[in-house]
Amino acid sequence: MLYLRKIKRIRRSPEFYILSLFLITSSLFPCTHSKTASFRDKRVRLGNEIFLEAFPNELQRKYLGLVINQTSVLPGGKPLVNALVDKGINIQAIFSPEHGFKGAIEGGEQIKDGFFKKIKIFSLYGKTKKPTPDQMRDVDALVYDIQDVGTRFYTYITTLKYILEVAADAQIPVYVLDRPNPCGGIIIEGPLLQPGYESFIGAVQIPIRYGLTLGELAAMMKGEGWVSEEVDLHVVKMANWKREYFWEDTDLPWIPTSPNIPSAETALSYPGTGLLGGIILNQGLGTPYPFLQFGAPWLKPELIVQNLNTGEDFGVKLEILKYTPRSIPGKTLHPAYENKTCQGIFIHITHPEKFFSIRFTLEIIKALKDYFPDKIYSGKSDLDLLFGNNLLSQYVKGQISYDRLLSEIEKEEIIFREMSRKYLLYE
Repeated sequence: MLYLRKIKRIRRSPEFYILSLFLITSSLFPCTHSKTASFRDKRVRLGNEIFLEAFPNELQRKYLGLVINQTSVLPGGKPLVNALVDKGINIQAIFSPEHGFKGAIEGGEQIKDGFFKKIKIFSLYGKTKKPTPDQMRDVDALVYDIQDVGTRFYTYITTLKYILEVAADAQIPVYVLDRPNPCGGIIIEGPLLQPGYESFIGAVQIPIRYGLTLGELAAMMKGEGWVSEEVDLHVVKMANWKREYFWEDTDLPWIPTSPNIPSAETALSYPGTGLLGGIILNQGLGTPYPFLQFGAPWLKPELIVQNLNTGEDFGVKLEILKYTPRSIPGKTLHPAYENKTCQGIFIHITHPEKFFSIRFTLEIIKALKDYFPDKIYSGKSDLDLLFGNNLLSQYVKGQISYDRLLSEIEKEEIIFREMSRKYLLYE
């Protein structure tokens, strides 16, 4: 059964049981889910592939600004920019997000402008995070083709918002070439971002795990007035993608979206374990497995594993281990507990459809609070910006109950599911 709970503390909302019934039905009738089907749907065709094959007539002889990085490649491995140049399309400028055009620069590091062949690359993670009027000079249309990870605190979707704003200001069209959400399109988790907690790691009022594709999210930004409703938005849909798909269902290779998201499995864990840095744990940074393991020198992992029933209720297996975070240039120069032996836990995801990564992480945090109340929160972290409000830090500090925390989250998940329904482009 989906998300079985032997720990009685978690409340289940009506939305939770609807989702449970859907996934139980899927397991009983294998033809509805590709992983167990005797036949296989065609591989997912990305928006960039369809865009290139049916290149819009209105963009012929126009000068494009491409918002791209190392993930912006066609399924055969050819970079989109190369394919467009070979097709004779005029590329006026390239705009690159955090981690740079090649995706090889550590998070938080400012990036300078550069060139790809003779095309100017403007960094959107340096002196400016939004294209300037000078950079937009002679750009007739913007094309956004970047793989995200389905998590609110990931700067690529803030860059998407800024691109929509710039396109509206310049009165030019923007084409979003749609891509799969590696966290799937069904599970929604986490609180909505609240006013006063906006930042570059969270700019729109969505949950942490929002269950939309980039195209759907762009449409929601426009429809909800988070960007100008006048923006001329064109979403180039994928073919063959279904909401219940995880990355392994797409038959597409995974290209690391940033230095510390090396696998699709990492992306699936990230919405939850990405929060652990806010309570002074090492999240696997400084190891080959960021966000799939966590630990600290003071941790007693046996207590956590026991509290989580070895992880089986969440579709994971938990492995106790020791590891030592190291400085890794280009990934993490100074990880938490650098060069110190950490007692830790490795997360093996066995059933993605059961893995509610944020609920899983909240159970970890609850156990840490119960067993190590003086160790886990310094009060100086970005926890509130990551979570989108101060509820989690209030809980960690003993100001609200765990039931209150979960109740507030569940209310907002239901609100968002209803809000987002009209923007869904896929079944």
